[in-house]
Amino acid sequence: MLQKKKVLSLIIPLLLPAVLSAKTPNNKQLAGPPSEFEFMQKAQPEQSALVSKTALLPVNLKETRAGNWVWDSDLAIDSHDFSFMVFANGSKNWQVELINPLTNKVTAIDDLASKSISTKFGLEQNNYPGEKYSFSNIDTGNWKIRVKSIGEPDQLKGFVLVSSDSKYQLNSYKTNDDQITGHNIHFVTQSTSNEDTIEVLKDFKPISSAYMLVTTPDGLQQQHAMYDDGMHGDKLANDGLFGGDFKTFEAGNYTVQINATGTNPNGTPFYRTTEHFVPVIDQSIYMDTNKVSATSTGDNRLKIGLDVEKLSTADNYFRIIAEVWGEDTKGSMSPVSWISTITNVDNGQLNVELDGRWLEMANVANNYELRNLRIEDANHFIPLVNKKNINLEIGHIEKSADKSFSGGITNEMMMGIRPFDANAAEKAAGGKLLLVHGYCSSNVWGSYAGQFSDSATFADFDQNRSHDEFARRIRDFGAQYPSFGVVAHSQGGAASLHLYTYYWSGLDYSSGSRMIQTVGTPYQGTPLAGNLAALGDVFGVGCGYNSNLTTSGASSWLAGIPTWARNQVNYYTTSFATKWWRYDYCSLGTDLFLSDPEDGVIEKSRGQLSGATNRGHKTGWCHTADMRDPGQTGDSSRNSTMSNYAKR
Repeated sequence: MLQKKKVLSLIIPLLLPAVLSAKTPNNKQLAGPPSEFEFMQKAQPEQSALVSKTALLPVNLKETRAGNWVWDSDLAIDSHDFSFMVFANGSKNWQVELINPLTNKVTAIDDLASKSISTKFGLEQNNYPGEKYSFSNIDTGNWKIRVKSIGEPDQLKGFVLVSSDSKYQLNSYKTNDDQITGHNIHFVTQSTSNEDTIEVLKDFKPISSAYMLVTTPDGLQQQHAMYDDGMHGDKLANDGLFGGDFKTFEAGNYTVQINATGTNPNGTPFYRTTEHFVPVIDQSIYMDTNKVSATSTGDNRLKIGLDVEKLSTADNYFRIIAEVWGEDTKGSMSPVSWISTITNVDNGQLNVELDGRWLEMANVANNYELRNLRIEDANHFIPLVNKKNINLEIGHIEKSADKSFSGGITNEMMMGIRPFDANAAEKAAGGKLLLVHGYCSSNVWGSYAGQFSDSATFADFDQNRSHDEFARRIRDFGAQYPSFGVVAHSQGGAASLHLYTYYWSGLDYSSGSRMIQTVGTPYQGTPLAGNLAALGDVFGVGCGYNSNLTTSGASSWLAGIPTWARNQVNYYTTSFATKWWRYDYCSLGTDLFLSDPEDGVIEKSRGQLSGATNRGHKTGWCHTADMRDPGQTGDSSRNSTMSNYAKR
């Protein structure tokens, strides 16, 4: 087994004026009206489904008795025009051959392909080299593929990625969110189509068998069958939906590849895979109570203490989300508000606050309850505690005359009390516009920083951060200024939204028009995150896995971002320029995975953020400067607009 590469996180003190504190962060106390209850509930699993037109085949060269190194596999080709990539980690002694199913003729791949090119696959700086081959007017059927090494191989393992132009695709998703050590992880998968309606799929189900290939945190691989029998979370027997699960025995990062084979309605072979990244964590806290108490803190506010047992010594952060209900004057239970915060355990409690004006607005006075309480870790947003109902005891509330409910929802009701900044006089004069990069990124704003007035460049290059850690680093960098707005690229946009939502920072003191402006941010994740995890299991993880960038991880994160925070975001998306005389793409490698339009990393559809302001989509710009069209951060026209409208 190949040893995984370990990544050392380089901490550059000069880039961050403040050290991240292990103490409870200066967190906001969030709330919103009952009309947002559904918005703040757990995301529906199918919303983060992966849809695949590809199959990723693991290559593992074995030595024969004759001393040769060979790998053979079936290769289902269901389209006359198709492409595939060979990932050999830069190896120069791999030879690839294809065997025609009709003639049994063995042909070297370079002789059969209509075009070949060296390219890269990945996110930002975290990518892998590969050779892409394109084929035209080729016979469909069950081909054979053979990889041989000329001499002793310098790379034993790798991948072959097959991409089909067929309309038949694979849809799969994880159905549960309890990614806790010792629990089962469940997936379902079914065939789908890239056309609006395919009547034939109602009667013809392409998948005949499916299984999960699970790679555990220690690198071991296990195969788990999936069934269409109505007994494995797959709804009805023989309905084309396959289900299966596996049990986790250790915390860490799992990759799950779903393999599905069968026959398309047109008689061609069906073979697709999807790749999922699944972080699993230990049960770090436990809550065994059905009653909590709220105490008055003055100023018409209540502190709700959730008694928890801490099961680890780590000083972790947790996200709390709950609904508040109470009995109205007619004796009926009425919704009051939702509440939320990110905090850590303090003296055996997780504390969240409630502004008493929400109770006045709902006109309730008795029999209070917390409903749909969930406590999640703040890195992956995996629920550790779920409670449907908890009795909430509320005693006397100390009210301030100037904070009685006046008929309108205030910022203080939605965010809590803004803290006093004792160091305001010592900060550099004038607000700034922070230019923020993304995941595993180089200085994407570097040569364009001059296009933004009164700006400062946040620098945490080539790093892998969760949204929460990323947000706190932006906060601490911006703490040297009295206020700031943000222009962000890629993950930096999501981290900035997370910062504004959960923590007090210079964003809350900024003035101007647009607080947060983003370009190419994967608000709904990117399918590439799962594929990268699969490749990283063999080649090394580069900058590291990031669950917040997966479609399911992004969905879990968004299920706690309120409307009032989203309202402060202005976002842009881009994609490649379309020309009639050439093949259109941003990155040849990632184009095999993504649905058009896309920028080489982010699909336009997954770059949308409901509740925010969509400032438009522009073609001719790719995610980064190393792609076919220019990098999206270099658009001087858009940069000028963002600079002019930015808060500072």
